[in-house]
Parts: sequence; C-alpha cells; structure tokens
Amino acid sequence: MKRRLRRFLLVGALVTVADLSLLIGLGIWWHRNWYLASVVSLVLAAAMSFLMHRRVTFNDDVYSLIDHQPMAFIKAVTPALVTDFLVFAGLVVLVSPGVFGVAAIKTGSVIAASFVRFVTYRRVLFAAVRQEQMQLSVPEEILQHEKELSIVIPAFQAESAIGETIKKIREATSKYDAEIIVVDDGSDDLTSVEARQAGADLIITLDGNHGKGAAVRAGMLAAAGRFCIFTDADLAYPAKQILNVAEELEKGWDIVVGNRRHPDSHQIVQASSLREVGSLCFNVLTWFVLLGGYRDTQCGLKGFSSLAAEKIFTRSIIDGFGFDVEMFHLGERLHLTLKEIPVVVENGRDTTVQLLSDAIRMLRDVFIVRRLSALGSYHLSKVDDE
Repeated sequence: MKRRLRRFLLVGALVTVADLSLLIGLGIWWHRNWYLASVVSLVLAAAMSFLMHRRVTFNDDVYSLIDHQPMAFIKAVTPALVTDFLVFAGLVVLVSPGVFGVAAIKTGSVIAASFVRFVTYRRVLFAAVRQEQMQLSVPEEILQHEKELSIVIPAFQAESAIGETIKKIREATSKYDAEIIVVDDGSDDLTSVEARQAGADLIITLDGNHGKGAAVRAGMLAAAGRFCIFTDADLAYPAKQILNVAEELEKGWDIVVGNRRHPDSHQIVQASSLREVGSLCFNVLTWFVLLGGYRDTQCGLKGFSSLAAEKIFTRSIIDGFGFDVEMFHLGERLHLTLKEIPVVVENGRDTTVQLLSDAIRMLRDVFIVRRLSALGSYHLSKVDDE
C-alpha cells in the first residue's frame, strides 16, 4: 500500500508538470491563446492521468475502480476539468498575466480542481461500492456450525442491566439454537456474576477495560454460530430486532447493519440534540475513510455470517468505538455484501458513553484506520490480487 501511494503521488506530480508544460508551450506557440491552450492541455493531461494510473499505480482494487473504467473516470474527472478551466480563464481575464503569471494562476486552478476531483471521485466510488455491496449471492455450500446463532454482548459496568438483557434476548431468539456470549470488558462490578446467573452460555472476561471494539472482537472470535450478531448491553434496540438481522443474514448477506437514519427507523425515546449533532458530525468525517456512503456507522446492532466475521475480526485492530468504522472499511476492502435495515431505538439511561471524550477517541480512530490501511497493516494484498 505504501508503494502504491508513492506511485500515486509520483504519477500525480508528473501529470501536473505535463499539464503546466503543455499549457505554457501551446500558449506561446498559439500567440498567447491561453484559453485554447488550457483546454488542450487539460484533456491531454487527463488522458495521461488515466493511462498512467491504470498501468503504473493501481491493481484491481475497490479504490481504483475509476482508473479501470473510462466512463467512470470521465464522470469523475469532468467537474474538476471544468473547475480548472473556469478558475484559470477567469483569473487570466482579470489579470492579463505574462508567462510567469500564467504559471502562478495555473497553480491556483490546479489546487481548486484537485479539491473538486477528490469530492467527485468519492461520489463515484460511493455509488460503485454500494452497487457491489448490494449484489447478493447466496453461497452454494452452507458450512456446519455448532449453533445457528451467536449473540455477542459487549458489557462494561452493566450489572444492573445485563440480567434482564440476557432474559429478553433468550426469549426473542427462542426459535433458534442460539448461544449468548457476554464479554465483560474489565468491569469492577458484578457484571460477570449477573450474566452467569442469568444464563449466559459463555462469559469472556477481559483483563482491564480495553474498549467496545476489543470486547466485540473477543466475542466474535469465540462464537460458534452460523450467524454472529452483536448488540448493546443496555438493549438500546429491542431484543426482537435481532430476528430482523438474522432473517437478512439467512438470505445470504455477509453483513447486516442497523441504520438509525433509515426512513423506516424511529426512536421511542429521543436522543439529546448534542448527541444527535455529534453522531451526525462523526458520520460526515467517516466520509474520508469509507466509500459506501453510510448514513449511520455507529448503530450498536450489527450481524455477520460466520465467514464474514472471521475475515473481519481476525484483521481488526481498533479497540475503541472507532472499531465500527474499521469494520465497514474491512467489509469494503474484502468485497463483502452489506444490507442496511431500519431499527427502533430505545435509548437506555444506563450508558458508559461520555460524548465529548468518546467523540475525540472516535475521530482519532478514524484517522488510525486510514493510516493502518495505507501501511498495509490489514494484510489485504492477497485479497486484492484474487
């Protein structure tokens, strides 16, 4: 991944130099007809960019779909080319520059066009990734598992709620041969004791409070079910909604996630305005990491086929709340199908989430995921070559 990034930057620099050189050369040749020179240099530079990125920078990879499909490339790059020309032409009209002035103006137009190109690239990739994720394919072979369903409950300081949560989940999933796994994330109360008395099938106690991501990972890797679902210990989402996730997984989806912003979702108890704004801002920032255009990455109800869970959680690294973003990122890179479903939200009163401090940690985790991916820490190269 680091080598690919270096190649990307090198090709980008070469294309920019070629664009500027063509502009100056053609402009002088055509007696300072900078407008025509700009159009020709932009078109030739765009063609050069497509060919060089396709041949030099990228292999088959979800992040390089545009650079392997001419029409997608044209769709993504056209707004940037228009921006470059309009900014350049407008400043040339205002300033009437010499050759050095043209070079300075071109630098500014390139910067503006680069921003537009980044945005349009992401929008085209959003559509491409979501289209790929929606291509449901039922597996030809269904592997045998000890259980039909595994429900993982990450818990921290949850002694007052965990017993009732287990009871409700057991009742809601009675039609399945299900196991309930409680992962005690270093609680110093009686969470594990209450979980055991309530009849949890497996209790995993972590040595210290590592974070929700670490707890979910431990539970998923210990799960024996054909389908693996995790939900919050305070049951912010009624237990019966686990069935909705399981039913979608049975249809063949690799990943099924709750979406609180789905048109059919609704909240029984409204979250605070501050929490709503924080959640919305965080989802906007994930736009820089994720390609699927998800409106809700932090919903605490998610399910996986056993194979998808193995692929994701054997690679995941983030221990904190940002693990959700990492999960979506790995799902995209592993070319797993994904279905978003509506949820009913019952915001529990007993929560260990501290809005400001956890928001800061989540933002940090977002950039860590991007950095880890760029460094190749997720060991995805073999997957990308398949």
